Parts: sequence; C-alpha cells; structure tokens
Amino acid sequence: MTSKVAVLKCEEYDKEKIKATLLKGFEFIGKPEVKDKRVLLKPNLLMPAEPHYAVTTHPTVVEATGEVLLKLGAKEILVGDSPGNALSNVDNLYRRTGMLSIAEKMGFKLVNFSKEGIIEVENPDGIVPTIPLSRIIKEVDYIVNLPKLKTHNFTLITCAIKNTFGTIPGFNKSKFHSIAPSPREFSRLLVEIFRAVKPALNIVDAIEGMEGDGPSGGVPKKFNRILMSYDGVAIDAIGGWMLGYKPNEIYTTKIAGEMGIGTSSLEHIELFGCELKELFGSDVKKVRTVYNVMESISSPILSFLSKRLVRLIKIYPEIDDTKCIKCEICLRSCPKGAISKANDRMTIDYKKCISCYCCHELCPQRAILIKKNKLADMLWLARDSN
Repeated sequence: MTSKVAVLKCEEYDKEKIKATLLKGFEFIGKPEVKDKRVLLKPNLLMPAEPHYAVTTHPTVVEATGEVLLKLGAKEILVGDSPGNALSNVDNLYRRTGMLSIAEKMGFKLVNFSKEGIIEVENPDGIVPTIPLSRIIKEVDYIVNLPKLKTHNFTLITCAIKNTFGTIPGFNKSKFHSIAPSPREFSRLLVEIFRAVKPALNIVDAIEGMEGDGPSGGVPKKFNRILMSYDGVAIDAIGGWMLGYKPNEIYTTKIAGEMGIGTSSLEHIELFGCELKELFGSDVKKVRTVYNVMESISSPILSFLSKRLVRLIKIYPEIDDTKCIKCEICLRSCPKGAISKANDRMTIDYKKCISCYCCHELCPQRAILIKKNKLADMLWLARDSN
C-alpha cells in the first residue's frame, strides 16, 4: 500500500501563507470531503502554555485549517482536546494556548472533552477491552488531527498517533500509563486509541517543533514545514524521520504498520514538496531513554550485558527545588503515586517510579529534570559508536 504525504515549506505563522500551503497540499493528497459536516479539529493542547513555547499546536494553524474547511463546505468547526493534567482548568487552557481568541474570531465551537461524557469503544485483541473516548469523538462527522512535531521522553516522538491520546479524558490517561508501564506496551495502547478515533485527516504543525526533552521541557526548533496526509502512520514515519529516527525505531509507527493501520515503510510513501534525503533530522537533539539505549545497541556482547544490567541503568526524573512552586500537578498526575509532599518539598519514591516522565511532561515550571547515571551515559556512548 502506498500513501501520500505532502511536506510543504512554510516558515512563519502567517494565516494567509498557511492557508495557501494547505490548499497546495490538498492538490496533491486530494480535497477533504467535509461538505455539510461537523468537523472536529483536534490540536495538541498538552498544557496551558503560550504558543511561543512550541509545546502546543499553534493557534494560527488551527485557525487557517478551520477557515479552509469552512470554505470547502464544512457546516461547523469544533475545536477540542483534554490536557495531560486531569485537573487542569480547560478555560484557562484554551485562553493561554490561543484557542479562545481564534474561536471567538472565527465562530468555532470550543468543546471540553471531559464534560462531553465518555463512550466505551470496543477494542478487539487490545491491551484493554474497551477504550474510554470523549463522547464528542463519535458525535462529529469528520476529525482533523492537528499534532505538533516534537520529541517525547517516553515514546521518542509525538505526532499523529500520540496526539489522539488527548481524546481520553480525565484520569484515564494516568490509568493507562499504569496499565501499560513500558514504552512498548504504552505505544501499543496508543496505536489502539488511534485506531478507535480514526482521524480522517492529519495536518502537522512542524513550522516550529521541539527537540531535546520533549514534549514540554525541550527546546523549540524550526523545521519550517507543514505535513499533510490521510494516513497518520505514514505522516508519523516522515515526522520521525525529520526528528532523526527510522520508522522501526519508533514503537508507535512500527506497531501501527504491523497492524495494517497505515503505511510505515518509507519506501511506500509518496512524498510531495521535497525529497526524503533533505528531511532527515541528523542535527535534532534526541531524547535518551533506557529502552531506546538498549534496543539500539547492535554489538551482541553489549546487548547481552545491557539486558542484564537494565536494573542498574537510571534515566529518571529529578525535582529542582529552586524552580518547584509546590503546585502538586506532578503528585496528582503520577500514575503510580510515586510523588509526595513532605516538609514543604515534593519528593519522588524511586521504588514506585516507572519512568513514564508524566511529571516532567506536565510540570508548568519545568522544575523536573531528566537525569542519567554513569552507566546510562556509557551505554548511550556505545550506541552512538555502533
């Protein structure tokens, strides 16, 4: 199966330029069938962060997409997501991410996924028997997935597949981290969620993405691109390539390809707008996890040793007391209850910690750092030399 992915240059968040880019992309992948349909735009709104932090999908991309779809005949545009912190104020989220202002300007309807109720979707042969999606997902006619291209400390990248995790409202996100504690298991669960959501169209904000300790603690990086495809797996294969990864290095991409949900092989992706070789992110600062350090070592001896020394490898979250304001978001978001407050300090019980990095991902002060011990550094150097 061959899939089409448009990777188009777009160097700034100018609405007219983004609209022109989208229309150019539709000439290649085909126009979306949105006439007389209620369309849900699902951006990445991980946390209440202003657009310049490059944590969330830029509001201008959301605005331009909605306007183009209205001109193509969409009946109504809805915008929604659920943040990583289940107790986050959604009104504040929409205000700080710029969604409120564009909704008021364009007449888009903002929806609170948690208040829409939950519908349990059957998940045959899955990690969980049913997936608790926000009810609005099944009440709209057409879903446009609008992820931000970023590195991710647990899944290596966040793009189209990972972005659908936001359709799981409330504390079910933490529950899923607990059910699927390893990156491989969690990635399988993410693919199952993506399969249940079935976004019709994927448009990636890669004008400015993130490198390093993403998805919230990294550094903004200009990619100057917008990616478009009806195949979210193919778009993740290209997005991962832009971040410096081959498709088989990203669990979500690899698993989705094996499940036949989309095209994960670069050889079976038809690109428009650029050549594959010019996209590879050799200069992108990657994340470093226990799992990708071990699995990428090709030396048989080092691989044998690393699998037995895994309990000694430490890539772990650490709280910076000078930045911590004791908001307790990390405490409430930890799926294993590994974080507590004592003597006016937040502390981590590393016997309970599963290194899912939810605390790092959701800390609004960037007060949680990712630390490595010497053995992890040694294995990473071994990986780079192979």
